[in-house]
Amino acid sequence: MSRLGAVLFVLIAASVDAQTDPQAIILSALSDCIRDAIASSSVKANDDLLIFSCSNAKAKILYNFLGNKIPAEAVLDRNGKFDNRQFGNNACYQRVEDQNGKATDEFRCDLILTIGDKLSD
Repeated sequence: MSRLGAVLFVLIAASVDAQTDPQAIILSALSDCIRDAIASSSVKANDDLLIFSCSNAKAKILYNFLGNKIPAEAVLDRNGKFDNRQFGNNACYQRVEDQNGKATDEFRCDLILTIGDKLSD
């Protein structure tokens, strides 16, 4: 997990300069999402992947910052209607309608970190 620690350190360190640089703001929001996922035990191991899931305020902030670069794609599935912003293997979602068609305003981001097979054993 030392690589994970190094990644987290870089993301947290990047948040220091987040006041002015748009890229630093996104890195700060990514870091906040990862920290929120760890604090809420919302980290899942799946073979050689770690999936960090944040929701509510942290996810909404990241979703909105991504909006400057990534347009939302509307998706309708059995859980409702979503506006998704996908970047790489990662995505942030805003659920705008629940499965019954009722308006809602919920946010979630899933950040995927590939750790390789050596760390997953």
